[in-house]
Amino acid sequence: MQLPARRLRLSRVAAATAAAAALALGLTACGSDDDGTGTGASSAAPSSAAATTSASAHDHDHGDTAEAPTAQSLQSNLEQITNPDVPVDEKVKLIDDGENRRGILEQLNAALQTYRGITFQVGEITVDGDTATGQTTITSPTGQSAPPMPLTWEHEDGTWKLSDASACVLFGFAQIPCSPA
Repeated sequence: MQLPARRLRLSRVAAATAAAAALALGLTACGSDDDGTGTGASSAAPSSAAATTSASAHDHDHGDTAEAPTAQSLQSNLEQITNPDVPVDEKVKLIDDGENRRGILEQLNAALQTYRGITFQVGEITVDGDTATGQTTITSPTGQSAPPMPLTWEHEDGTWKLSDASACVLFGFAQIPCSPA
C-alpha cells in the first residue's frame, strides 16, 4: 500500500519542483523497504563529467582562487551528510553555515538510522566565483532515481560546502522542515 502513496506524493512534488521530486525518492519510504544491508556509502561510479569553470571563478578581489571541485569530492560531501554514522559535529562542517542546522542534522541522523544506502551521482559541474553547481542524481536504497537536479556548493574556508539551500533540499527528503537559519 505504501507504493501508491509514494507515487502520489512523488507526482505532487514533481509538479512543484525537480528538487522536491528527487527528495520524494529519498526518505519518504523511511525504512519500509530497507533490508538492513545498506551501508550509507555510494556505490555509484564517479562521474566522468568535467568541471566547467567560468572566467569569473578567477576574478576575486581577495586573490583567493577557488579550485573547481571534482564530481567525486561533491559526491563524497553528500554521502557524508547522509551517512548516519558520521557525527553531527562533522556534518556541520560540510554545510555552508552548518552550525545553524545542527538540530536538523540530528533529526536527519535519527531518520537515516533505518534508511541507509542513498546514493548520489554528480555530473556536470559549473563554477561561478565561489559557487559550484553540480547536476546531481539521487537514488534511493530501493533503486529509484530522480532526474538530475542542480545542487550548489559554496567555497568557504578552503573547502567546498553544500549550500544552505541545497542542504534544505536534502532535509526535505526526510520531511524535516528547514526553518530559517
